[in-house]
Amino acid sequence: MSTKPRSRRLALTTTACIALMGFGATTAQAQSLDPALYDGGKARVNRSLALRGLSESVASASCRYNAGIDLATAEYDLQHVHDNFDAILAGLEFGDRALGMPGAETTPRILNAIKKTHEIWDPMEHAALEMLGGTASPDDAAIITDGYHALFDQTTNLAADVSGEYTNPQELLQSDATVLNFAGRQRALAERMTRAVCELATDTNPEAALGELIATVDMFELSLVALRDGYPAAGVNPPPNDTVKGSLESTYAIWQAGRGIYDAIKDGATPTADDVIASNALTQELSVGMNNAITLYLIATPGKDGIYRVPLEAYADAELRTWASDQRVIDAVNAQNIAHANMSEDAVIALDQQWRAEASGDGGPLMTAVLDNPVSEWLRAHQDETAGFVTEVFIMDHLGLNVAQSVATSDYWQGDEAKHQETYHVGADALHISDIEFDDSTGFYQAQASLPVVDPATGEVIGAMTFGINVQHLM
Repeated sequence: MSTKPRSRRLALTTTACIALMGFGATTAQAQSLDPALYDGGKARVNRSLALRGLSESVASASCRYNAGIDLATAEYDLQHVHDNFDAILAGLEFGDRALGMPGAETTPRILNAIKKTHEIWDPMEHAALEMLGGTASPDDAAIITDGYHALFDQTTNLAADVSGEYTNPQELLQSDATVLNFAGRQRALAERMTRAVCELATDTNPEAALGELIATVDMFELSLVALRDGYPAAGVNPPPNDTVKGSLESTYAIWQAGRGIYDAIKDGATPTADDVIASNALTQELSVGMNNAITLYLIATPGKDGIYRVPLEAYADAELRTWASDQRVIDAVNAQNIAHANMSEDAVIALDQQWRAEASGDGGPLMTAVLDNPVSEWLRAHQDETAGFVTEVFIMDHLGLNVAQSVATSDYWQGDEAKHQETYHVGADALHISDIEFDDSTGFYQAQASLPVVDPATGEVIGAMTFGINVQHLM
């Protein structure tokens, strides 16, 4: 049987498929990385660079919160910064396989930089939590307003220390680190533009805010062009392949379509609350675009396997195996294994052909029976709870036939594919991680993680389970 992509990825272009081929290992031997040979340097550099964007984000969210502009979004952004800033700092210091950093930091210079970052961040975090709790005072707002410039500078210093320590030919070349620095800075600049617009709309230091906005708009434009076309004088190489270049071109198109907000302010317009909201929406679009580009850089350069495989292995062990051990899953797989105990190869092929025919048309009884069964409904509900981290999930029986699934797949039989062959036929602890693919329907890059379904009553492998994972969440 052919290894057709899942239906959620049918729009993947041939060019993108070719460009992405070879980004990940496919053999069983390459499915687990030796922590002794992988120190998570690439992830450490990328995560430390992300702290700069979070520094600007907390200032932008605080300004919008204090002004009462789109409070729900401002509160969401404050919570996002709180959760991610703490997690990254802890991962950089103590290690966190779920963030791609398998071991604790030992370099005194970096540990000292982390400590200094905490000294600035911790009071700001407390102020943000007061805002989220509805108990903030003017002093709390002042703590963030007065502190975010120092926090940005300190996170920049921390990222420089991390980059200097962990650039190496095995995981991250210095030239690649320079590009990541530029790309990561773009996320911070996008947040800075919204914060400046908010300050202008609320008449907060208007002269300084206008000057900062003008400088930031110019810097964002120049840096984005440098990333797209290359700028050797600044150490920025051209994109390593057409896929990366295409991603940057798409982001540039978003920028050109939306930057009129800032051009009008530069020409003398006074921004309104609606302009702040529009700017923040543009910031989010630009951040997604830059995250996509950064993801592509990370998987197109040395150390590409570890950057997503290590955290995905950790997530599979901590979370996905609990899905596969749920009694609903066990009972459903056992029931189908009994029903299919004597099924011939011809019958398997006939069912798969029936499914394909229904999938290419308006559906049919086979698809309805699988997609509407109680376990499929549970999978969809459970998937929704991951807030986009898990993009699809389906369960297979001992033959590789689908038992339940959250979304429609293009075929019914997976028995000839690695997701079944390298899990069900390997053993209870097996884990197969696919290459990365682009999903046009979501605009994100994804990988599939597959693992066995084990009956706890017998200890036997009875089936397999596959999860689509949004790779951006891992980086």
